Amino acid sequence: MFAPPKTDLVSPPEEADGETIVVPLRSQADLKLDKTNLLSRLVEIWGEVPIRLIQHLDLRKSVYGLIGMSDFTMYPILRPGSIVQIDASQQKISPIKWQNEHERPIYFIELRGEYICSWCEIREGHLLAVPYPNSKCEIRRFVYPRDAEIVGRVTGVAMRLMEAS
Repeated sequence: MFAPPKTDLVSPPEEADGETIVVPLRSQADLKLDKTNLLSRLVEIWGEVPIRLIQHLDLRKSVYGLIGMSDFTMYPILRPGSIVQIDASQQKISPIKWQNEHERPIYFIELRGEYICSWCEIREGHLLAVPYPNSKCEIRRFVYPRDAEIVGRVTGVAMRLMEAS
């Protein structure tokens, strides 16, 4: 999601070149980070951040989602609290055969009243939301497209690898 051409250390604002851009900074009052959601639905206040920090986000072509703090569906591939980049033009389940779990497409799905992020399969008019096997989450089944809509395919992720000390 943050794809500079080479590895780089992002400087604090006072050390950067001073250019800033307005972005979402404060969330809705009833924000629930434990649930998976689209970032656009969580924002209340906008503020300034250094351009270098977000210059590679593709806000015109992508949608961004947040994996809820209690959502372990795709753990450890997608950790709770991860921000995912979603290509909304890819709303059909890919027929391409994948070789391993890292090649298998992950989809962001809108249910009636919530969002989930998982591998997907379509069988007999149902969308199966398939979790990572070690997550201990159950496969969920929805009448498709009545009860579930594919927002798009996850194409990038920003996540912590461990808790900050």
